[in-house]
Amino acid sequence: MYKKPGKQQDIRLIEEEKDLNVARKIQIAMAPHNIPLIDGLDIDSIFLPCSAVGGDLFDIIHISKDILAFLIYDVTGYGVTSTLISAMAKVCFSKHIRTIQSPRAVLERVNTEIIRDVPAEFHFTAFLGYLDLHDNKLTYGNAGHAYPLVFRKKDSTLIPLKTQGTFIGVFENGFFDEQSIYLSPGDCLLMFTDGIYRLYADNPSIARKWFEADVLSSLINGTHKTLLDSLRSRYDKCNEIKSIEDDITAVAVEVLTQSRKNQIKEKLGFDTGDPVYLQYISYYEEMDSAISVILSTLDVYGYPDETIRKMKITLTELLVNAILHGHNRDYSKKVTLGHVISRTKAVISILDEGNGYNPDILPDPTLPENLERDCGRGLFIVKHYVDEIEFNETGNRVKITKKFTNG
Repeated sequence: MYKKPGKQQDIRLIEEEKDLNVARKIQIAMAPHNIPLIDGLDIDSIFLPCSAVGGDLFDIIHISKDILAFLIYDVTGYGVTSTLISAMAKVCFSKHIRTIQSPRAVLERVNTEIIRDVPAEFHFTAFLGYLDLHDNKLTYGNAGHAYPLVFRKKDSTLIPLKTQGTFIGVFENGFFDEQSIYLSPGDCLLMFTDGIYRLYADNPSIARKWFEADVLSSLINGTHKTLLDSLRSRYDKCNEIKSIEDDITAVAVEVLTQSRKNQIKEKLGFDTGDPVYLQYISYYEEMDSAISVILSTLDVYGYPDETIRKMKITLTELLVNAILHGHNRDYSKKVTLGHVISRTKAVISILDEGNGYNPDILPDPTLPENLERDCGRGLFIVKHYVDEIEFNETGNRVKITKKFTNG
């Protein structure tokens, strides 16, 4: 005989629905709402929720000026528990991603913590990649996650980023591989959760083939934005027929221009093919460390001690000028140093983020009326210690050359 749900059961259902709504809000709140604006990259994402509450999440972490981390993971199961574990995973990843720039090491540490703190029936897959903006080198590791794709613009092909790795939260001695790939202008990195396959077919292998064919067609004939719009449209159509049973998350990263390192080389006045060693400083306290790198290289190439001594004075003067006058002691700004040193000459360029100045209008510090004034003295010393000195049009970059001599 049918019995109407009792009042207590109704209250329980209402409470469960409230919990699910809260879990959904937490899940959405954990996703990044402001994608970092990175020179040379165009990044977009989509999150298409299912009727239940899942454990999909992604994160984009700007670790430093030159390192960007991409994380995407998918917790098994649905409901409040999956959301809580997803939140725990985000905390674990965030703690280690910023301190260890190795996907393998991060995945190993997160796996250890999840096994310690989470019941065995809950585990998750994850993909973690570090993109070095110097040369667009992507170093990545995978913990049983749907393998991402790289679209090669040059030959219109897809490269699956296949690498071995166990699920996180299953084995105490989980194994995680680490590999690298270089991205070129026009290439696109696509990361996603396996819910995306449900938009194409119930059979995973067939869905994968259809999905990859759609990705390739969209990127050949359009951009990653075209692809993401296509996925949204397909999701809406599928949802009209039946409820989607899994969250769908995708992150697309398109390399727009030459690598960051080549951009910086050109700003410093070097050719893109030059083997430039780059450094960045913001504080006076960082000067000695940056200068010592250059001086030790001069020593390796056999430059005379007197040349090295004068170079130390030269670099100190130029860096102080950059921080003091170029940045007006604004320590949020960076001074960029680049050097190329060989057995024939040392070329060093220093670029600040200030408005620049006209070095030609600096007063002559040797004139009697300027002897007690602190203006132009440092640049005067530099000009007498190097063989060549060159400023850019703005006046916020100085490039010096010292030729090798035995005396």
